[in-house]
Amino acid sequence: MEKYFIRTFGCKVNQYESQLIFEKYKKNFEYTYKFSNANIIIINSCTVTAKADQKCLNFLKNILKLPNKPKIILTGCIVKKNIDFKKLFPMIEIIKDKTKLFSINKQNIQNISHFHKHSRAFVKIQDGCNDYCTYCVIPYVRNVFYSKPVNEIILEIINLVKNGYFEIVLTGINIGKHDNNISYLIKKIIKIPLNFRIRISSIELNKVDNELIELIKENPNKICNHLHIPLQSGCDEILEKMNRKYSTQKFKKRINEIMQFLPDLALTTDIITGFPGETKKHYEKSYDFILQIPFAKLQIFSYSDRDYTKASKFENKISINEIKIRVKNLLKLNNIKKNEFIKKHIGTIRKAVKIRTDTALTDNYIRIKINNLSKKQHGIFTIKVTKTAKI
Repeated sequence: MEKYFIRTFGCKVNQYESQLIFEKYKKNFEYTYKFSNANIIIINSCTVTAKADQKCLNFLKNILKLPNKPKIILTGCIVKKNIDFKKLFPMIEIIKDKTKLFSINKQNIQNISHFHKHSRAFVKIQDGCNDYCTYCVIPYVRNVFYSKPVNEIILEIINLVKNGYFEIVLTGINIGKHDNNISYLIKKIIKIPLNFRIRISSIELNKVDNELIELIKENPNKICNHLHIPLQSGCDEILEKMNRKYSTQKFKKRINEIMQFLPDLALTTDIITGFPGETKKHYEKSYDFILQIPFAKLQIFSYSDRDYTKASKFENKISINEIKIRVKNLLKLNNIKKNEFIKKHIGTIRKAVKIRTDTALTDNYIRIKINNLSKKQHGIFTIKVTKTAKI
């Protein structure tokens, strides 16, 4: 039997879609963990940053040197850019419509039953974004909108939980744009009479309404006490140039309201530094604002020009060396934020699931080394936060 290998780059949605491909291909092929043994190699690419492009292309160039000359399929967001990959790499197959790799019928129902090499399962509920933030390529490469029907989401989660996945991460390109209100969807999910919990992946500030906050507060055994709300910049001038839909004042006010309801919430975020025209004064404003917000973790990105985007045509680009300095300082701030969050919760008892044989993940996103007794635990169990915990 021929062997196949899948390499995934990028976001949770890509990881979910790779699982769809994995489950379809395993019906006719054998999966191998070593790409050098594969007859078919599928690359599920990402293009959200220049670094993502480079990682993907480096891997492609490496596997093109394999002596067994496997069939190589390149798909994902990178192939939707205005680049003639077939001309650059004539020996590979380009598939722009990724659904062709996993569709099982004309209805294009997207459901998985397992999540390969993961202890938690991601469930894609939505695809597509049209917010057109000036730095972001996603609306140009993920512009087909899709909302998974609620009944399909319910059936998929039931199947995954029965197969041993006790934490389900709801994900999408912009989950707040699901055809159904996100709170309505979650109300339906938490009624499933099984032992599991859900975690909400990245969600925009304007989609975190009072109903959602109340749901999290009232259902601590079913909904993780964690929200990832992208900030991107703590400077109003830069937020406006980014075409973000809020000011720092609005962001801070809303976060304070959320934290009053959910004082133990793990609030994580995305930060972009080095945006065109971001002077040192702008950067310092952003840094000072981030200090004021009780973030548990920062996901830091260096700005890079993306095809099609407005920001790629902006003047006053920031030097690579200056961006590196700013990233380094923000990483130090990230460590401070993480340590403050952990210190606040040392000695508390939290609900957790195992993510590795020796590690548990709490509802509020803390990773804890587990003892021999806890290693025998299954499902959701209680654990004490210790000094060695991480986030």
